[in-house]
Amino acid sequence: MQQCAAYSQPAAGGGGGEAELPPPSGPLVGIKVVDVGQVVAGNFCGALLAYFGASVIKVEPPGRGDALRHLRMADPTGTSLWWRSYGRNRRCVTIDLHNEEGRAVLRQLANKADVLVENFRPGVMENWQLGPKDLKPELIYTRISGYGQTGPKAQLPGYASVCEAFGGFRYLNGFPDRPPVRPNISLGDSLAGLHAAFGAVMALLHRARSGGGAHGQVVDASISESLFNMLEGCVPEYAASGKSRPPSGSTLTGVVPSGTWKCKDGVYVIIGGNGNSVYNRLIAAMGRPDMGIENPRFATDALRCENEREILDVIEDWVARHTSEEVMAAMNAARVPAGPILSTADICQEPQYLERGMIQKAAPPAGGPEVTLPAMVPVLHGTPGSTRWAGPELGEHTEQVLKEELGMDDAEIARLRECGAI
Repeated sequence: MQQCAAYSQPAAGGGGGEAELPPPSGPLVGIKVVDVGQVVAGNFCGALLAYFGASVIKVEPPGRGDALRHLRMADPTGTSLWWRSYGRNRRCVTIDLHNEEGRAVLRQLANKADVLVENFRPGVMENWQLGPKDLKPELIYTRISGYGQTGPKAQLPGYASVCEAFGGFRYLNGFPDRPPVRPNISLGDSLAGLHAAFGAVMALLHRARSGGGAHGQVVDASISESLFNMLEGCVPEYAASGKSRPPSGSTLTGVVPSGTWKCKDGVYVIIGGNGNSVYNRLIAAMGRPDMGIENPRFATDALRCENEREILDVIEDWVARHTSEEVMAAMNAARVPAGPILSTADICQEPQYLERGMIQKAAPPAGGPEVTLPAMVPVLHGTPGSTRWAGPELGEHTEQVLKEELGMDDAEIARLRECGAI
């Protein structure tokens, strides 16, 4: 399991950022990011960049800070564990962007950065004179919104739940005879953050290949389009047939057999038996070689789709007569893709995850108990990312950043505090 670096305790006083932070590692070392993203999408983008080595300055409003600090379960200090995860590896500063001098501080930081991340409603940053045209042309200006920076819906508020519906995901997710359902995570937000981070890295690569200079660009990621990007063949299928792919419960339309079944011991397993060779091995493992591809009714994927109900009934009956352990043993022996449905508790004890370092521990820079965190992926064998510290306290590194990045002295920092800019 990957070990997280230890670090020293900060001096008393708050906001001074006196902790000696572990150095970054990964492919993005040397890249400077200013992150004014909020809640889930923006924070996930910033966390990904920081995990893989970028130096990320997280900007929050003074007082309450990012809303993510207050969502869901809290640690003993009252800070959200979600924040401890998504806030990892970043230095936290407080800047009031409603304050003119606060905006001037952000402008200075952005003009020293390679990447800026924001997910305000489109136009807000321009109203503050902090839009792409107000900052240096080399900057990779990474934007996340509900619907994109342009178009008739650009100005609408865009929560993940609404944008997941607008992106087509909710229509597909559920059973045909029931209302659409959602997963118990903010999938759209996280996908948007992932697309934004990917876009930022592509833009950095383009800038480097173009010789630097004024080769920055805007990365325009949206929640709804991030879900739209996951629709596989739905668009060409509709264009060809005039029909939308429907919700299909625990199966996948046009892929047979694939689904979820309940075992004798009450455990649900997923079995994917599509494709001629895999299907043949599956049906033989269940004692029904007569239903193999030699049978003309099941010889091709298309024919198996026509006879789907018969195949699924056979699988359901066989699985119901065996425990999950027996089912998995038979499927593994037959080399048929199958697996149990794991809870978070299961994942945290699963040898596969543990062996690959997917469960990590780190404490916040100011000290306190270690927090158990999921690793971030992909795994890069030559230049791996790492968790160096859990999400910091609000404004913990304000003085450190202003001194190191902008060369401010104590008097200037005190003046900015006095006027409410930081």
